[in-house]
Amino acid sequence: MKILKLASFFALCLAVSGCATIAGDNTRAIKVDSMPQGAGIFIDNQQYGVTPAVVTLPSYIYGGKSVTLRKRGYQDQTMMVNSKFQPIALLDIFLWPTFFVDIATGNIVKVDPANLNLNTRLERA
Repeated sequence: MKILKLASFFALCLAVSGCATIAGDNTRAIKVDSMPQGAGIFIDNQQYGVTPAVVTLPSYIYGGKSVTLRKRGYQDQTMMVNSKFQPIALLDIFLWPTFFVDIATGNIVKVDPANLNLNTRLERA
C-alpha cells in the first residue's frame, strides 16, 4: 500500500511539472545599467526601478520583452530582451502532457544569455 501511494505521488508530481520547469534555466533576472545612472526602467509600461538595478522579468517572455529607460533631459532608450527555446524541454516528448505545463508557465523559453546584462549610454534630448 505504501509503495502504491508513493508511486501515485511521484506520478502526480510528474504530471504537474514539465522538464523545463524542473530542470531548466528559469531565471528571469537581468542587470540593467545606464550612463548616466538613475534612469527609470520600464517593462510593459510598468516601472521596475531605476538604473543600476537587477530586475526580474515577467514569466511570459515569448518573443522577448522590450525594456525602456527614461530619464528627464534624455531620449528614451529601448532595448530588446530576447528569449530562446530551452532544449531541456525536448524531454517533454517522453512525458508529453508536461509540455503543456512548460508552455503555460512560460518555462519552455528562457532569457537569451546575451541579454542578461543591458548597458546603454543615454543621449541628451
